[in-house]
Amino acid sequence: MQKLAVFGGEPSRKEPFPVWPRVKDHVKARLITTFLEEGWGIGSAAITRFDAEFAKFHDAAYCLSTSSGTAALWVALKAAGVKAGDEVIVPAYTFIATASAVLMANAVPVFVDIDPDTLNINPVLIRAAVTPRTKVILPVHIGGNPAEMDEILDLGHKLKINVIEDAAQAHGAEWKGRKVGA
Repeated sequence: MQKLAVFGGEPSRKEPFPVWPRVKDHVKARLITTFLEEGWGIGSAAITRFDAEFAKFHDAAYCLSTSSGTAALWVALKAAGVKAGDEVIVPAYTFIATASAVLMANAVPVFVDIDPDTLNINPVLIRAAVTPRTKVILPVHIGGNPAEMDEILDLGHKLKINVIEDAAQAHGAEWKGRKVGA
């Protein structure tokens, strides 16, 4: 095995990562205009414009800005009628926000293992995790890699269980020509 760079081995990256955020003059000017003239709170022109453009980008009918992906998932869970004691199926490999949003809705996250080839929830294993208390299946498109949505949506439809996609890491990603999360 090759020696790790931290222990004197050859580093795999020779150049430093680019500085982030990359400030461009046109972006800086737009931000200053937003801060000084429009605001960026609920109902502001900037948020209304963003919601419309983001929905269009995702081929979705609507977009609702929230303060975080965690808040977005919580809103979606509550909109789906998730209540205390309900179960929500989530992948075992995901960002903490997926399960945290379920807990914020007073529900129980039920972890299902992933497919090692896709790193997404394994659709074959979901059925075994379903109980009478299952209210939602919440696949995550991890690292921009879409989950196997055909099988997941099919199962949700057959069992009359809502499917809510966590696409926080997959803006613009597509599953068979359809934007994820839309």
